[in-house]
Amino acid sequence: MSVKKHLDLRRVVVTGLGLVNSMGFDVPTVWERLLAGQSGVRRVNNLSNYMDSFQSIHPLPDDFPKVAGQIVDFDLKELLQTRKKNPSKEDLKQIKYTDRFTQFALAASLEAVQDSGLDLENEDPERAGVIIATGMGGVGSWEEQIVKLIHEGVRRVSPFLVPKMIPNLAAGNVSISFKAKGPNIALSTACAAGAHAIGMAYRSIQMGEADLMATGGTEAAITLLTMTGFYRMGALATGSNDHPEAASRPFDTRRNGFVMSEGSGVLVLEELDHALRRGANIYGEIIGFGMTGDAHHITDPHIEGAKRCILLALKDADISPQEVDYINPHATATPVGDRNEAKALLQIFQEANHRPLVSATKSMTGHLLGAAGAVEAIFSILAMKHGMVPPTINLDDLDPECEGFDLVPGKAREAKIRYALSNSFGFGGTNATLVFKSFDG
Repeated sequence: MSVKKHLDLRRVVVTGLGLVNSMGFDVPTVWERLLAGQSGVRRVNNLSNYMDSFQSIHPLPDDFPKVAGQIVDFDLKELLQTRKKNPSKEDLKQIKYTDRFTQFALAASLEAVQDSGLDLENEDPERAGVIIATGMGGVGSWEEQIVKLIHEGVRRVSPFLVPKMIPNLAAGNVSISFKAKGPNIALSTACAAGAHAIGMAYRSIQMGEADLMATGGTEAAITLLTMTGFYRMGALATGSNDHPEAASRPFDTRRNGFVMSEGSGVLVLEELDHALRRGANIYGEIIGFGMTGDAHHITDPHIEGAKRCILLALKDADISPQEVDYINPHATATPVGDRNEAKALLQIFQEANHRPLVSATKSMTGHLLGAAGAVEAIFSILAMKHGMVPPTINLDDLDPECEGFDLVPGKAREAKIRYALSNSFGFGGTNATLVFKSFDG
């Protein structure tokens, strides 16, 4: 008997989805472009409002990456007015007093709640909660204000710096916006954060702490300082400034690092009976969550940590490896990361004599850090719901050490998906795996 059956835990379904990234500001647009194999990575010429003055003193190195999954022409006010009935003055004030990472989360949450069909005025606010993660928080505001401090003095620093900067303010502002009085927390577990948030929201509903949760991740870390930090540690893709769409190359022999991206993915999770009573559209069911620590190295992932995480998620889901139809891997396009994840997956699935479809969607989106797990969970759910697997692009020469799976190169493919698995791994050796099931009552 499974642990869930033994404890009589509640079932949790997905009833709303919201996306903001460099490929679009809503789920249908992003999904269409993803299936078409279109990259959201573009050349970035201005990383901050002090870039020009900085470069006059310290020119950037020739190999500094000037490509990213950067969002352009984003207007939260416009999205508020189209996605929320009668936005209040408080809603509009949030724009002025929030960092970009919070604004992305608000936009994605608005779409997810609207998509869910929930009328929150008729819901018990104490049974609705928010868990939204971020890897970096308001680093853009921090960077902007420290420049002001150095050049203009203490009195020129914004009194809103702290509420713009701290990582839990995305969750806090979403909670305020929707009057959600249940669990209200943020997680910051590097690039596994979005998946951890979904997993913990799943647990909250399972255990009866809430009936509804808005959950996911958000990130806005495309700044000069942050990109310099990743560049100096050798983590970013280089050599692609003249062809940005080809910069992110998971599992390819020419991969040499990840592409920084920004945006948000938010899901509405709901207790099954609650969703059925109101006749909700159900995208799928979340049935498994695993999390482990490598206890190995702060940046280099470990095969055993990833493998244990995946197996724990499958055990929680009460399914075997042979039942998994689709995997959305972490696959950031770093040499060590892709290789170790591939080996962990191969050890599990080759032993089970099973070959699920695998597609590395970061080849199109780039790496959204703390939002990546949430965005890729949404892609996994959409693949399952629509029976379409997005492609892996830029896979021109598969690394022999990553062979063993059908990576759906170049072109999306129809496939019947009953169970989908999504991996997220982060610095510090933190790992998260989610398992979703198609909903059949």
